[in-house]
Amino acid sequence: MVRASDRAQARALNRAVIRGELKRIAPSLYVAAGTPTEVEERIRRNWQRVAAALIPEAVVSHLSAFSGGVTDAHLLTLSHPTRFNRTIALPGLKLVVLRGPSALPGDLKLGELPLYWSSRQRLVLENLSRTATREPRTAGRERVEELLVNVLAASGEAVLNRLRDDARALAPAHGKEGTFAILDRMIAALLGTHSKGELRTKAGQLVAQGTPADRERLLRFELLAGELRGAVLPHLNDSADSGLARRNFAFFESYFSNFVEGTRFSIEEAEGIVLQNRIVEARPKDSHDILGVFNLVLNSPTRDTIPAPGAAFIEGLQQRHARMMERRPEARPGEFKLQPNFAGTTEFVAPAMVRGTLIEGSTLALSVPEGLARAIYYAFLVAEIHPFADGNGRLSRLLLNAELSRLGVCRVIIPTLFHPQYVDCLRALTRSNRAVPFISAVDKMARWTATFDYADYNALLAQLRKANAFEESPTQYKLADAGGIKVT
Repeated sequence: MVRASDRAQARALNRAVIRGELKRIAPSLYVAAGTPTEVEERIRRNWQRVAAALIPEAVVSHLSAFSGGVTDAHLLTLSHPTRFNRTIALPGLKLVVLRGPSALPGDLKLGELPLYWSSRQRLVLENLSRTATREPRTAGRERVEELLVNVLAASGEAVLNRLRDDARALAPAHGKEGTFAILDRMIAALLGTHSKGELRTKAGQLVAQGTPADRERLLRFELLAGELRGAVLPHLNDSADSGLARRNFAFFESYFSNFVEGTRFSIEEAEGIVLQNRIVEARPKDSHDILGVFNLVLNSPTRDTIPAPGAAFIEGLQQRHARMMERRPEARPGEFKLQPNFAGTTEFVAPAMVRGTLIEGSTLALSVPEGLARAIYYAFLVAEIHPFADGNGRLSRLLLNAELSRLGVCRVIIPTLFHPQYVDCLRALTRSNRAVPFISAVDKMARWTATFDYADYNALLAQLRKANAFEESPTQYKLADAGGIKVT
């Protein structure tokens, strides 16, 4: 996606259009040429840059904020205080600009772009009433009620009350005092302080108080804990706990943890981001993903503390997630998922049971021996519950390593080449209740990680390359340790 910034560049872009290399989709806005389907997909994939270029300082609002961006009907709803009542039709994407204030307190800036994302308090106020148009611009009262039910079930009464307080404070600036009155009655009904007659959905009418837990998962956690209590695991002293060694370790831990989750940079690009603070202009969010994990790994207390079990454990996870995902407002940093999530055919813990399962699961962790055994337990606890919409894999490995650093034990890196095996072992525990493969996999990677010297960056990079750590095909390459011994 390219935008002409001066006359000379505009002429160059027009020549590229004539040559068939680019397609002009709006004044001074161009996209790489291709088939109609390819062009539409490129525009939708880069919708944030498109919206920021065409309606700078707009806010992603109403139905799009509620739905997570572009809707299934390829509609993007925006708010702007002066450039409203406009529809911009592009190939594969329609921008609808509604009247609304510019960024309000709580709205999140989308990276470096002049574009914002509605806060949750703003989006519930904007979506409570339907617009009188053939294509819906808002979610409507019943869907807002379903959202409130999910917030209550996943995050508890305190968070729902905070949402109400934030909406109350926001309503006058948005001209939504009447809408807030409706919201206030709905939340009161959900919390049982007023008549349930305010609620329209079955879920709202039947919402139960308390913190239910996933009993099947708790049995699996107990099974893993039992295996770990009897496992013979090494205590590998941390030789990279300070200075350049600590920085170099943090860099590669962050690099591998992000790469296997799809945030892929070359080593040279990642070096620029982390070690030279040089953000990749075309990928600001991905750049901050790398930096976010790096900072959590490098710095105390996130590097070397584990939240206390129970409610404090929940708060600690949310704080880490908020820092890790702060540049991805669409992932709701620090907020538990409101929709079920899956890996293949595996459905993770239902949103309504996340809090209860975390409370009970984190309490059970104290029955597991400290060190690598408990670290393995924490990694599986987060991976199996999958409490957030995004970032769960990285968070599970951060918690694994925080337990190790807490005791001065060498942290664990899961290199790209070993990641498929790591996931297979996780899956064996999830689907077949076989804990030994996962325990053995982490044990193996702990021993592998400890063979490297992290003091010299260039020497370490060369060793990791020689060990095939960056390769992706286990059928073509074999992982070796720092001494060149194949890992079996």
